[in-house]
Amino acid sequence: MPPRVFTEEEREKLRELMLDQAIPLLEEYGLKHMSVDKITSKVGIGKSTFYNFFSSKEEYVSYALEHNRKKLLDNLDKQFPQGKKMKPAEIYNMLFKGLLSSNSIYEKLTAEDERSLYEADKARGKNVSLERETMIASRLMAHMDGVRKDLNVGLISNYIKLIVLAYENSYMFHDSEMEHMQAELKLRVIDMIFEEDAKRELMEMIKKENADYN
Repeated sequence: MPPRVFTEEEREKLRELMLDQAIPLLEEYGLKHMSVDKITSKVGIGKSTFYNFFSSKEEYVSYALEHNRKKLLDNLDKQFPQGKKMKPAEIYNMLFKGLLSSNSIYEKLTAEDERSLYEADKARGKNVSLERETMIASRLMAHMDGVRKDLNVGLISNYIKLIVLAYENSYMFHDSEMEHMQAELKLRVIDMIFEEDAKRELMEMIKKENADYN
């Protein structure tokens, strides 16, 4: 039987369906044990169809993480149209209690996984670049109130990567001080993003949370 030919609309819908399943699959199996068979079974397609879209599971996950970030930014655009801003405490809760927390998807990835995803990004021409990260940061920070005018996006990005890498490699750290350390890193990120007046309420909230670790 000849392979099915999809219309452009069908391809786009199927591709989005596949990408939407990546995070649940990562949560269940992690990258190492997430086989192409598991992906195709979850989506209800054949392996040949999968390889019509992606060259490997690593490339698939690379695209899926990008897809997930785009959905997040699109949702922010809808929730906070021009003129409506998130306060620092709202940003803190969204980023550090959700995306960058011990319950996030990054806990399911290892340093080896990150290297594999980096190589997949590189193979498709998506290199880590300050210009690209500045564009993403600018879109996110357009929805934030009280952002500093002297932002150092490269430094902020590196701190956020440290937070992610620590969660991915938590076995390397003293468990009793893990969340305390992460709280200190997050506090530094907050300092680098927000003006003093804008973050006053947030700092009070963080001090109360940090007291739990002391």
